[in-house]
Amino acid sequence: MRISLIFFCILYGSIDCAYAIECQTSMQRGDSHWTWRLIDGRPCWYKGERGMDKSLLHWPADHKSSNKPELTPRELKEENAQAAHEVQPIRSELVDMLPSLPARPSFEDRWRLR
Repeated sequence: MRISLIFFCILYGSIDCAYAIECQTSMQRGDSHWTWRLIDGRPCWYKGERGMDKSLLHWPADHKSSNKPELTPRELKEENAQAAHEVQPIRSELVDMLPSLPARPSFEDRWRLR
């Protein structure tokens, strides 16, 4: 019993504590390796190897307190619907450049467009 208690105490003391890493908006200069992960919809640059656990990455506190207030899901849906109406139609010159298929394309027709 005493040996296992000593073993677990040593094991517990040797475990590195997890620490949060603050995200950067761009890669910083230096001789170390930088990589990025997508955090809150934005590329989060951090110093270290790829594959860092996302739970260890966070944006600085002032990133959250921007001038733009948080949108509710309903407001976000309305904003997206409004942006969808602003989409420009495809110009006819570009449509003419696209390959066209007959109404019932054969295997060879589809194969040609591969």
